[in-house]
Amino acid sequence: MPRTKIEYGPHPAQFGHLYTPTDVSGPVPVVMLIHGGYWSADFHLNLATTLASELARRGVAAWNVEYRRVGAGGGWAETSADIEAALAATASVLPSRSAVPLDTADVRLVGHSAGAQLAAWVAGQPECAVRPTRLVSQAGALDLASRAAARTGGSALEALFGVSYADDPQVYRQASPLHRVPIGVPTVCIHGVEDTQVPVQASRAYVDAARLHGDRAVLWEIPGEGHNAFLDRTTRSWAATLEALLCDGPWGDRR
Repeated sequence: MPRTKIEYGPHPAQFGHLYTPTDVSGPVPVVMLIHGGYWSADFHLNLATTLASELARRGVAAWNVEYRRVGAGGGWAETSADIEAALAATASVLPSRSAVPLDTADVRLVGHSAGAQLAAWVAGQPECAVRPTRLVSQAGALDLASRAAARTGGSALEALFGVSYADDPQVYRQASPLHRVPIGVPTVCIHGVEDTQVPVQASRAYVDAARLHGDRAVLWEIPGEGHNAFLDRTTRSWAATLEALLCDGPWGDRR
């Protein structure tokens, strides 16, 4: 699939790869992909390259974004600002650089693990210039505050926020998707039942809270698969992601 590198800011990490389909006649939806990896510079956008290519092959534009991470100019202020800027770029920067017309009124978000936290966070930013039409969370780290309070988040969360939960719990809650509902964006949470890195309870709790506050949200639980199944195109988690992003009505629970 054709791929174009596009900068959305001046920092070396503020860029993304736009994959576009071929043989399309009209404007196509845009899917923005946010990779995971503990918000750390040890992980890169290549984690989402295969999914981005597959989405373009199936007829949509895929905007696979990099961002400032801990150890690469990032921390919560920089990382969150980059995700918001990358989403805004789908309307301001991408149309003039794309090989095909883009339907900028239909921008969908997908993120894996820490990337899902970022996707859910930006979907709830009402002042962002672009409002996504759909959010797909893959094994999302959707409850940062509880993980930090229970000391199950490891050092990654403290590195991201630059402060402990005990010293500033509010900054954790402000970034925690569970504490930001409703966001007003229809959401599909997909989670492997055997996930030991981010247990499925995180998505269960998020969906329950989102519904309680009036959001449209569903949970698809995948038996027998774990956290990294989303990176393997032979898994049910991979197939479920494509379905959730591309089909017209993915709005029933699968528990």
